[in-house]
Amino acid sequence: MNNILRVFADFNNADENGRLRLNCIGTIEDLARQKIELQDGQTLIFYGEDLEIEGILKYSPEENIWVAVIDWDNIRQVEDISKLIKI
Repeated sequence: MNNILRVFADFNNADENGRLRLNCIGTIEDLARQKIELQDGQTLIFYGEDLEIEGILKYSPEENIWVAVIDWDNIRQVEDISKLIKI
């Protein structure tokens, strides 16, 4: 398994450009728990329910929040996400 960090994201919380907004409580808690400092261009794996995808971080000055640029066509279905994350 690769060493890219996994962070929760709400796949229904996308901006008008299709980027995932990283401002939901689950995302904030995951970032804090893993002590992740967000940086432009950083790659993370985002998961939610039974889905996951790699995304590249970008700061959105329009909304004053961090977002993840993802390719919606590459979302992967995962069997049991709880096996992939440490709870």
